[in-house]
Amino acid sequence: MIPDNIYEFMEFITLALYLLFVFISIQIWFLWKDTDKNELKMKIVTESFFRKNCIYVFSLSILFMIRLFEGTNPPNAMIHFEIIQMLALISLLLIAYGWYSMLKRFAHKRSLPLELTNFIKEEYN
Repeated sequence: MIPDNIYEFMEFITLALYLLFVFISIQIWFLWKDTDKNELKMKIVTESFFRKNCIYVFSLSILFMIRLFEGTNPPNAMIHFEIIQMLALISLLLIAYGWYSMLKRFAHKRSLPLELTNFIKEEYN
């Protein structure tokens, strides 16, 4: 038998991974605005970057397919579901981090985002 607190621990880890994914996604959004798109178009199609993203997307799709075909009556179905969910989220995080590290090299301007500066100006006026 699996103790009940393992589910709580796995849910906590999953929540932390979701928050990390949201943080990286916001960072990508901020970097995208400061990125030189012409330089990025020339350099982004490297073979290793493309290969890594294909592997991550393939593993993510396999994990989702396993989740769809998973039976509902195995004795440890919940633990299997949580593990597959965490692995899928880790694949998403790897994709997001790969894009973040790629965009970080091409972002030239390191200033506050325009939305934040406009918000600050509106607060003080």
